Amino acid sequence: MANPFENQKGRYRPLRLVYTGQYAKLWKMRDTREDIDVGLKVLLPAAMRDRKQRALLRHEFELGSTLDFPGLVRAYEWGKEQGCYYYTMEWFPAPSVKGLVLLGYETYAPVLPTLIPMLFEPLLSLAKAGYVHRDVKPDNYLFSPEKGIRLIDYALVQKRGGWWRRLLPKGKVTQGTATYMSPEQIRKEPLDERADLYCLGGTIVELLTGSVPFSGTSLGDLLGKHLSGVIPPILSKNKNVTEEFNQFVRSLLAPKREDRPRTVADAYAAVKRMKLFVNPPKPV
Repeated sequence: MANPFENQKGRYRPLRLVYTGQYAKLWKMRDTREDIDVGLKVLLPAAMRDRKQRALLRHEFELGSTLDFPGLVRAYEWGKEQGCYYYTMEWFPAPSVKGLVLLGYETYAPVLPTLIPMLFEPLLSLAKAGYVHRDVKPDNYLFSPEKGIRLIDYALVQKRGGWWRRLLPKGKVTQGTATYMSPEQIRKEPLDERADLYCLGGTIVELLTGSVPFSGTSLGDLLGKHLSGVIPPILSKNKNVTEEFNQFVRSLLAPKREDRPRTVADAYAAVKRMKLFVNPPKPV
């Protein structure tokens, strides 16, 4: 099956292919009717035949079209073109936070006092609406000092609590990104917003140290480290972080969720009061 969006189809004119993932492609398109740039996410041919992937794409669209909150990307239109399911969304012209990390700590350290509190804002919107994102990581944040921040990828977003998960088969696959996954996700327990706070804690560790919070020789080894109760060090890798902020990030990464901030709102209020660095980094 050929990709129908390599040439203009109806109102959408292709500008460039942004990325190709395991199941979908994302294009930057020009909506000639509205005269704006949009993102267009379309399933790959193999994924078109997978009912689960079609359902996840539809789920992502429905959440993006109903959760109209600051910090979240708005979805516009669901469609099908030559057998290919797609949806369009707000085009937010900013790099991913993961892209910042790859540029090197010295290049982005001066913006961290601005960026880190902003990471909580989309999660606050989701929490107020009763949702858990379940895949918070640097790759899923877009940020620029001028335009602000967006949290993307809603395929795994679910309602808080998830009591119905107790009815699922015990072999249900754990969903999320293993590098940042909360212990309760690994155990397939019902989730609340504290699971997202754990994932965000790992994201902040990576921003402050340039390294992911945990690594392992295998998937099982990596997941075991999340469950071990050992919290990765921060001050030993970045001595410019204040002790107060060090302890705050450690609380986000507490293996027991009852030891983390009670809500995203509590964590957001706390981080806005804190001094992040002993000496503010200067632009290079």
